[in-house]
Amino acid sequence: MKISKGEKIFRVINTVFLLTIAAVSVFPILNILARSLSSTGGIASGKVYITPIGFHWGGWLFILKRTNFLNSFYNSVFITIIGTVIAIIITTLTAYALSKPYLKGRKFFIFLYIFFMVFDIGIVPNFFQIKAFGLFNSIWSLILPGLINPYYLFVLKTSLEQMPESLEEAAKIDGASYTRILVDIVVPVSKASIATIVVFFSVNYWNKYFDALMYITDSSKKPITLFLFELIKLSNDTEGLGDISLAATISPEIMDASAVVLTVIPILLVYPLMQRYFTKGVMVGSIKG
Repeated sequence: MKISKGEKIFRVINTVFLLTIAAVSVFPILNILARSLSSTGGIASGKVYITPIGFHWGGWLFILKRTNFLNSFYNSVFITIIGTVIAIIITTLTAYALSKPYLKGRKFFIFLYIFFMVFDIGIVPNFFQIKAFGLFNSIWSLILPGLINPYYLFVLKTSLEQMPESLEEAAKIDGASYTRILVDIVVPVSKASIATIVVFFSVNYWNKYFDALMYITDSSKKPITLFLFELIKLSNDTEGLGDISLAATISPEIMDASAVVLTVIPILLVYPLMQRYFTKGVMVGSIKG
């Protein structure tokens, strides 16, 4: 098929536009990475853009030597893994139940989820609720409140509703229970949508910041986002930051950039693992046909 002149022009313009958007999006990431690996002199020169000047690991070594960073890192890993696993189990079970038209009270439960998706009870009631349940200053205060997300639930529910009923009917004829059907049929068939929800929950739990700021006061229980906030806020104060001799050779800008990079790298690794499922899962869970 011959491409018209107008289509060629459109493709060129579209390609240039998309490449520009990509460059604008990637530049800040490369800039932060370059700053974290540059020397103090390189930063002072003001010429660090996307490549390091005076390549130096000092910023990374300084952050990694901080006991608080490693402890906060482990806390965030625990919160992300445990929270995501429990949330996926609850979301899958709930979405599977709500995808069945014959479920008694189905419309009422769906209404409740939609209502609480639109209306939030607010910060103060949430705070007192956390205290009432004895979760204040506990890592579980960052896990339990986020176990159900109505939007993610409806994405998965819509995906499950598109699954052919004949699959379940054939399993029922063979004597399979609902649990067996869910584990052996529904989950494997819906793995793209479930993987997408895994990415959503993982990012949410890894980025827990405001909740941690309100509920966590013990430094040993703070997640990595709160550590990053406190480091940037107090980066000019080297007291209590670990190796003072090393801190004296590193500018606050390098420390901040290094902390940002080390904080972002772990969650970025989730995307390549789930990339092949991500687009498919979003489309399947958002378009009903």
